[in-house]
Amino acid sequence: MNLSGKLSGYSAILVGAMLFGMWATVGKLALNSDPNLSPITLAWFVQAVTAVAFAPFLGRLRLSRGEWGYASVAALLGSVTAPSLYFTGLSLTTPVNAALLSNTEALFTVLFAFIFLKERLSPLGYLAAVSILAGAMIVTFDLGGSGADVASRLLGNVLLVLAAVCWGGANTVSRVVTARHDIPSYVCIVLSLGTLLLAPIVLLSGSPLAVRAPSIPISIFLALTGSALFTYLFYFAMRRIGALRVGAILATSAAFGVTIAVAFGFPLTALQAVGGAVMACGVVALYLSPSPKG
Repeated sequence: MNLSGKLSGYSAILVGAMLFGMWATVGKLALNSDPNLSPITLAWFVQAVTAVAFAPFLGRLRLSRGEWGYASVAALLGSVTAPSLYFTGLSLTTPVNAALLSNTEALFTVLFAFIFLKERLSPLGYLAAVSILAGAMIVTFDLGGSGADVASRLLGNVLLVLAAVCWGGANTVSRVVTARHDIPSYVCIVLSLGTLLLAPIVLLSGSPLAVRAPSIPISIFLALTGSALFTYLFYFAMRRIGALRVGAILATSAAFGVTIAVAFGFPLTALQAVGGAVMACGVVALYLSPSPKG
């Protein structure tokens, strides 16, 4: 991997981490913009808009039968189950909690890449990954106070972690296909499959597919930035520097997410700030380590 390719990979996932961290606050604002907006309706809408955004690239993709199987699994995990769990969890907890718990996607992506893709880092790379994940755990441990119902908040947090498990699995499955195929067209296939699969689930739940006028602008913004642009940058970075590093660096999304949440009036504790600093140090160390093997 040459220096420019490595730099573009790190730059892409750092911007992607910022966009992913933004999801918590913008998603909460979208849900709050209309009290009748169902979380799974928002999940469907975001996936549908993102699929349309990638539609111009669709003609580039030629998948084998086995690769269609991978794409279907990625769609079921990453475009149906994960967003439904995420927005449902977000509706029950605070955006600060959601931003902090987004760290767990990095944990599961790193774990799945290690187990299934056999990716390995240098000793410095492992130390850096541990630093990033340790910082993520520090931040996550201090969830901060909230006046919301404790049981409801706990359920929301559990759903967010389960969403991260699904996204981590989808990331690993997609890595197999995106290593050989055009990223935007693959993303369009996965999101289109997810949109088709999620639509009947939304209708069976009694929720409408339509997003009402008050929620449309912010929902489109969330779809085009936090979903479409983030997804492209994520897979681009996976191709450049590998799933293991991308998963570890994605942990910095919590720091971005907390910063955005604070800008909207949510408090930041000293322990959360310490965790963010630890993650930042890990990113620098990870960049200085050799490329992963496997």
